Amino acid sequence: MRVKIRFFQILTIVTLTAMYSVSATAQNQLAYDQGMEELHNGNITQALDLWYGHYNTDGQESVDSRIGFEFIRVVTERRMSSYYQPATEMYYIALVRGNDNESRTALRQEIDRLEPLVGEGIYRQWVEWWDQRNDALGPDIRGYWVQKDPTPSQEVNERLIEHWERIAYASQHFRKNNSTAFGTDDRALIYIRYGEPDRKSTGILTLQSENIKPWLQRQINPGLDNASESRRDAETAGGQREQIEILQDAIYEFHRYPEYEIWIYDQLTPMQSNSIIYLFGTDVQNDEFKLQTSIDDFIPERAYTMERNRDDDSVEFTRAGITPALMLQLLYYEQLVRVDSFFENRLNDLRGRVLEQGLQAFRDMDKDFEAETIELVNQARLQVPHDQSSYEDIIPRIPLQVYQYRYLDEEQNPMILTFIESSAQEAFLIDYLRNNGRNNDRDEIPNGVNLLEEFSNYELNHTLQSYDRRWALTNQLEATPPLIYHRSSPNTATSTYFQLPHNRRSQMSASVLLNNYDPESRTLEESPFPTEVRGWNKFQYKQPRPLMNHPDSLEFADLVLGYPDSLGVTEPFEFRVANDQIIPFGVTLLLHIEVYHLMRMSNGFTQFELTYRILPVDDAGNVLQDQTEFILTLNFINEEVHVVEDLEIETADLTPGLYQLVVHIVDMETDQNKERSIRFEVMD
Repeated sequence: MRVKIRFFQILTIVTLTAMYSVSATAQNQLAYDQGMEELHNGNITQALDLWYGHYNTDGQESVDSRIGFEFIRVVTERRMSSYYQPATEMYYIALVRGNDNESRTALRQEIDRLEPLVGEGIYRQWVEWWDQRNDALGPDIRGYWVQKDPTPSQEVNERLIEHWERIAYASQHFRKNNSTAFGTDDRALIYIRYGEPDRKSTGILTLQSENIKPWLQRQINPGLDNASESRRDAETAGGQREQIEILQDAIYEFHRYPEYEIWIYDQLTPMQSNSIIYLFGTDVQNDEFKLQTSIDDFIPERAYTMERNRDDDSVEFTRAGITPALMLQLLYYEQLVRVDSFFENRLNDLRGRVLEQGLQAFRDMDKDFEAETIELVNQARLQVPHDQSSYEDIIPRIPLQVYQYRYLDEEQNPMILTFIESSAQEAFLIDYLRNNGRNNDRDEIPNGVNLLEEFSNYELNHTLQSYDRRWALTNQLEATPPLIYHRSSPNTATSTYFQLPHNRRSQMSASVLLNNYDPESRTLEESPFPTEVRGWNKFQYKQPRPLMNHPDSLEFADLVLGYPDSLGVTEPFEFRVANDQIIPFGVTLLLHIEVYHLMRMSNGFTQFELTYRILPVDDAGNVLQDQTEFILTLNFINEEVHVVEDLEIETADLTPGLYQLVVHIVDMETDQNKERSIRFEVMD
């Protein structure tokens, strides 16, 4: 009887769960349909407000992912900036809280839309997880966008918004065919990655009938002119004319009058040395307008292997490397020399090969040239990121550095001390001069003044955020440090420190924003960024492994280097911390150490031995182990098992250069030992 009761109870729970699931699915479907009907009737804001309210209903555990994706599509298509924040929020929710079949299908479509950005490897992984119904999929996509967010401390993910704006533009303008997940031709695949190219060239590759025969004569025999031809043996000249006729007929047979569009990106990265070229055009196989690998793709494959389908007269040309494909390569590149120097250089290269070869037998010149061209294009593309924002460079990027030090607190809990350092003075001056006139004298600003007090409409923010394994935000710490004006040292860093528990290797985000809240100030170009943002930067990273907090295991905090400075100290320390590991020449080096879990001796005290060595580092970054500059061993006897010390290390005799400080400690009671090292530079 008890078994039956338990079975009945389980059946009841399963039935109620199924009923709830059906009810939630029905509600989601109703909300989606109602919103789509409002859109169809032109009631855009009503649809958006309805959907946003549905996603934020109390107790709403599961959602229809279609709503989140449709919401961000509508908002970005119409540039409705007041809805960018809910669009970001609902997109993230759609990734992780959709669990019905409609949501599953919508998520699969989103994976396809992301393929141009993430590349083949990540795309395959996501598809595999989707097939396996792996719960890691949604959070992993959210993590991808969290790491792309230029302002993680703000609720709007500007890079996500820009991505969907590009989708909207591509869907409206690249409609020669429907070959992508966006309902567009292949141009969308590149536009979504990089935005508008710096230069474009469009046209149709042609043949000019009246010029083709003389052109062929010059290519095959560059030294031949009318006078020299008349002096040739008539039979030889006649045979050559006949061969030219055969080759001319073949060129006309294989020429397809392809339409082309060339996109050229000149400045995807400051380190870019060559133009990045993408070629679109009419495919010779199916006449579809698509992304091509090179100009040579406009030539049918049979033009490279003419001898397989021709008589013996044609074979004589292919033995000399003079194929219809080679002639078309010369013709096509000649028409594109004004587009970019790349095409001019390739044409000159090919002409040189033809001239050097003459009529000697050399097969596959055309195919080798095609392969080399593709390799050159691919090598250039390796210099640039897989995708690039068009907006991020219109707002000054503030130099940003992050430094971390692991330690244990008084209760022996693992902690991590994080310094965020930014240099926002230049970003401030750019905005200040834009709003106050270029002729304004910046020297009128008092040296040493706090700019944020002098100009109260400005604010500088440092933010540190941590995420769990599913990329949900777990902690956010903020600070508004001063921005001191240094007339002679504009790159002086503003420093903020944060202390957090450190129990695992969390994903972190450190960011800086310079805001100008003056409503009368001139804003930057239209972008998804908030209008008040005048400088920004962010740094995504993963924390190091936490220190051990086991009482029987000796532990040693990360080394903190610094030096005395009359201008002030770096809290929470009593000296100026050299986070950048740069020590002025002639000063005393200060080293902060913390040792934990020392074992008490029979007399109740603890004892450890510390040995430090300073080793020079050569220009290649190699530590010169046999050239120790300083070595010293110290003994410490203490009443505590947790020891904190600031050591003075005399470095006045160190010449400017790069060094490695190695610190080794030994617990004299247990013989346990630990070693830490840190690199620093002495600068004059």
